[in-house]
Amino acid sequence: MVFDPLRELPGYALRRASNASLSELTPKLGKLGLRVTEATVLIAIKNNPRITQSEIGRMLGIASANIAPMIGRLDGRDLLKRIRVDGRSHGLELSEKGADLTEKAFSVVKKHEEKISSYIPDEIREPFIKALNKMWADHD
Repeated sequence: MVFDPLRELPGYALRRASNASLSELTPKLGKLGLRVTEATVLIAIKNNPRITQSEIGRMLGIASANIAPMIGRLDGRDLLKRIRVDGRSHGLELSEKGADLTEKAFSVVKKHEEKISSYIPDEIREPFIKALNKMWADHD
């Protein structure tokens, strides 16, 4: 057996775990016609009605150059409604079709997250999530 000297490094382990997780989730959401990031955006809109495109980008760490075309694709599929929130900005809400698809996607994501959570012992799950979120916050 070949020895992997990086296996004990947390960043390397996180990246490998993330790759494994996404390789399972991607085809499941693909069956719904969604990419992982698109599903994430729809779920964000569901939970934040009238959120603006720029707020979604900031919340999810998506560059404005990438969020605009993605919102355009979702809008082109009649999954979104644009609601004027002030003189210049439009908020986003889900259309009926978007709400139905988001529920299906969220169900897939929750089931996937339950599987991931099963690898983390109950007694360390909360501090584990806190540590990951701190890493995120410190990076931003």
